[in-house]
Amino acid sequence: MAKRIGFTLLQLVVTAAGIYYVFHDPQKRTEIGHALRGADWRWLALSWLVYGAVEALATVRWQILLRVQGIMVSWVRAGMLVTVGLFFNMLLPGLVGGDAIRLALLFQNAPRKKLRGTLSVAMDRLLGLASLVVLAAMVVLLRFRWLNHAARTAHITYLALAILGGLTLCALLVFGVMGTRTLPRRLPFRHGIVEIGKALRLYREHPTMIVSAFLLTILSHLAYYISYYCALRSLPSPPGGEPRMIDFLSIMPLVNTITGVPISFGGVGVRETLFQTLLGQLAHVPPALAAISATLGYAVQASWGMVGGVTYLLMRPARASAGRR
Repeated sequence: MAKRIGFTLLQLVVTAAGIYYVFHDPQKRTEIGHALRGADWRWLALSWLVYGAVEALATVRWQILLRVQGIMVSWVRAGMLVTVGLFFNMLLPGLVGGDAIRLALLFQNAPRKKLRGTLSVAMDRLLGLASLVVLAAMVVLLRFRWLNHAARTAHITYLALAILGGLTLCALLVFGVMGTRTLPRRLPFRHGIVEIGKALRLYREHPTMIVSAFLLTILSHLAYYISYYCALRSLPSPPGGEPRMIDFLSIMPLVNTITGVPISFGGVGVRETLFQTLLGQLAHVPPALAAISATLGYAVQASWGMVGGVTYLLMRPARASAGRR
């Protein structure tokens, strides 16, 4: 309990520090006010719709992973669980709060397949990591000089790569252990590891479905990035003109990687700081516009989270039909 409280306090401190760093300048706040008053709400509406596509793609991907494990959930309920998970991910500290709620609701459908249901969510996360690694690698390979144009942007690039490298190594180690058919009999949790290994092999036996889920994850990431780009485009044009979409898409895998580390609530404060630095140094976007575009993009995402919150209040208990299959 003490560790959890300490971690939450750390997130509060980092979030507050990031917000203060970005918005403490009175002149910048004045510029933000002018930008918001001149915002084009049609671009924000488009941002909201594009982010809706993110959740729709996430629903399709999770349905694929569930069906490989033999868990049958209706499309409507799967979509409801995904948006509810988004709400609790934004509300609770850390990255797994929403996943825990999503699983608790899923177990109402499949009470006898808890392990397989848990693995479907874990695989969902792993596909997200794998696709992020691919996108970040493509950006670094194709635009390495551009990203290293300034010292601060180079530091952000290397930090993101270090985080992705560490997470990838951990994932490979976990898969290596889970995929081992012969484990020492005295190994702690040996039975659970063996069962997880069996469930993982189901995914290896359906490569076409996993490739499809991976491609859907790539599309989901791109839709997420474009929703933030639409939020930026809703603001008045900066003096140098609108940043190119290719430049914006190039920085988003780095931003997504760093804000994915739960050192602040939902990446708030950290995301604005990264936008201010990367868009300012690489795309010549004024700091005020860069920072508030990050806030607007997150507000769009949070509005979908509120849809999940309302959905959770209106949901009815599911019948345990999938658990008998």
